[in-house]
Amino acid sequence: MKLPQYCINILKKALFKLEVYGVKIYIHPEVYAPSDDTYLLLESLSVPRNAKFLDMGSGTGIVGIYAALHGASFVISIDVNTKASLITQCNAYLNGVPNIVNSVNASLFETLRKKLRFDIIAFNPPYLPVKDKGLLERAWSGGKSGRKIIDRFLNNVSNYLKDNGTLFLVQSSLSNPDKTMKFLRGQGFKTEIVRSKRFFFEEILVIKAYRRS
Repeated sequence: MKLPQYCINILKKALFKLEVYGVKIYIHPEVYAPSDDTYLLLESLSVPRNAKFLDMGSGTGIVGIYAALHGASFVISIDVNTKASLITQCNAYLNGVPNIVNSVNASLFETLRKKLRFDIIAFNPPYLPVKDKGLLERAWSGGKSGRKIIDRFLNNVSNYLKDNGTLFLVQSSLSNPDKTMKFLRGQGFKTEIVRSKRFFFEEILVIKAYRRS
């Protein structure tokens, strides 16, 4: 599939191309690259056929593209980083799914229509308790508690998830995942930890939340 000119321009600054979990992506120096937390999220996902899928905090776009390649018929990939939104759409072209993956440059849900609902919402948020500044650093900087973005997201996610939809949320043991699960249970969700990986200073985990009986 022929790349549009804006993709050719931005990919000139790409560091390299890789293929993981069947997705071909270019890595950009100003965009958060796939890492262990990304891979945990991908390993956790189940994508119903023809699902509407929201990839929040898209980075390179790997999660939304993976969903498109595994049955999703409509994907919105949102990132606050303009370069991330561009590289996401270009990576969608590389994987032959630009008509499924719609890249949006925005902060969380701010540009979505109020009545739009998704079968799956996946988010690998900024979860570290640091206040690093800079556009790239916003990918991991969650403020003093690590929850600045997580809490904003949780306060709105129910408005965009179908009644029988599923949320997959990456979190660190450093940003109080128990608080997250307690909040979600208070919103009527069932919660479980479906993947985790321990590092020397933290544990990364994926929370799955759903309302189905």
